[in-house]
Amino acid sequence: MGSGLPNPLVGAERVDSSSMADRLLNGNVTGMDVSVVDVAIIGAGPYGLGLATYLRRRGIEHRIFGPPMQAWRDMAPGMYLKSQAFATSIATPQPGFTLPEYCLARGLEEREPIEIGEFARYGLWTQQQLVPYVEEPKVTELTRRHDHFALTLETGEEMRARRVVVATGLSYCERMPGVLRELPREIASHTADHGDFTSFAGSSVIVIGGGQSALQAAALLHENGARVRIVVRQEVRWAGKGRQRTLLDRVQAPNSVLGYGKANWVLQHVPMLMHYLPMELRLRFTREHLGPGGAWWLRDRVVGKFPVQQHCEVRGAVIKQGKICLRVRARGIGERDMLADHVIAGTGYQVDVDRLAFINQELAREIRRVERAPMLSRHFETSVRGLYFIGPASAASFGPLFRFVAGAAYAAPAVARHLAERSSATASFGQRPVGIPASVHIDHVRYG
Repeated sequence: MGSGLPNPLVGAERVDSSSMADRLLNGNVTGMDVSVVDVAIIGAGPYGLGLATYLRRRGIEHRIFGPPMQAWRDMAPGMYLKSQAFATSIATPQPGFTLPEYCLARGLEEREPIEIGEFARYGLWTQQQLVPYVEEPKVTELTRRHDHFALTLETGEEMRARRVVVATGLSYCERMPGVLRELPREIASHTADHGDFTSFAGSSVIVIGGGQSALQAAALLHENGARVRIVVRQEVRWAGKGRQRTLLDRVQAPNSVLGYGKANWVLQHVPMLMHYLPMELRLRFTREHLGPGGAWWLRDRVVGKFPVQQHCEVRGAVIKQGKICLRVRARGIGERDMLADHVIAGTGYQVDVDRLAFINQELAREIRRVERAPMLSRHFETSVRGLYFIGPASAASFGPLFRFVAGAAYAAPAVARHLAERSSATASFGQRPVGIPASVHIDHVRYG
């Protein structure tokens, strides 16, 4: 199946069979100078892949780095999406590439829950069809040098880019409770560390947290033979199962990619609104809206299957004779010790520029922050000209929609449009985008 998209390194129809784009797509890079590029995308998950398809459509030269859909592929078998299929598609201007269409074409169930492994396979299929030139080596260092950025890959290759878009998702952002941070990961880990729970059979495990990842991890641990219990600060909240909705229901609580409710509908259909709210109001709303909780279909795998100790706060943790001992304060009861072979924190994520190990410290210091996240313009650009962030890292500037895959439907075309405008402005002053040969005529290829 052809993609109908122009080649990514030329931004035009094919010039000849030995053009840079042809050779990159065919895997032949011998003697090929691709060390300078207009746009580099760091991360090949849903946001990075979506952006690449829009850049190809506009004929903007780019390279994209990282193992495609890695975070999703690394999740444990038996984990499912909390969101619905129509709300979890990779954003692309090319028709026929939504998750529901992928499922229907293969006779797969398109109603929730959808296995995360299937979503990862869908993402890989989309990548192979539309972005086959993804380069799997990760970026290990990003620095700024004068009028461009310098990137070093884990292979040792060095290259330059005029603009860089960071789309690394939640990688590097796992939030560990303070009392667990100094403990070895062999005994205190995060849900993101585990792609398989079978090794915990026969072990006692405490899971901290009441969100979807914590609840799913606990269910899988139990189903794989672990003796598990959950410790959570608040009462666990469960989403209600969908039902046949009347016209009045649909008016009062319209459906959206974020679920039912007028606020969710506005977030989807007016995605820039949150960006223009006062910062404190936006941050408070982003923290509180769509907070931790479990999907309706997960409830029967948790409730009554193992202890769920609510209104409990972990106050301390020490290792005793090879086990971990948590000091837990329960509301109305007081403090007591809990002993286990292992503790898994399902305590979510926190975007922190300083934890993105590939960003040079000097460059990181130049990035203005909203709390620890990058402060972004309406074009998703940081205070460092030419450096952009999309995905969960943009939620502090744009609101909760961008914590989810669905946010790419706005972010990917918006960033591509801004990058194209910058490229046009540069060209209008007699300079071509870096890396595009002067002999190449740039035409925008339209979709049929």
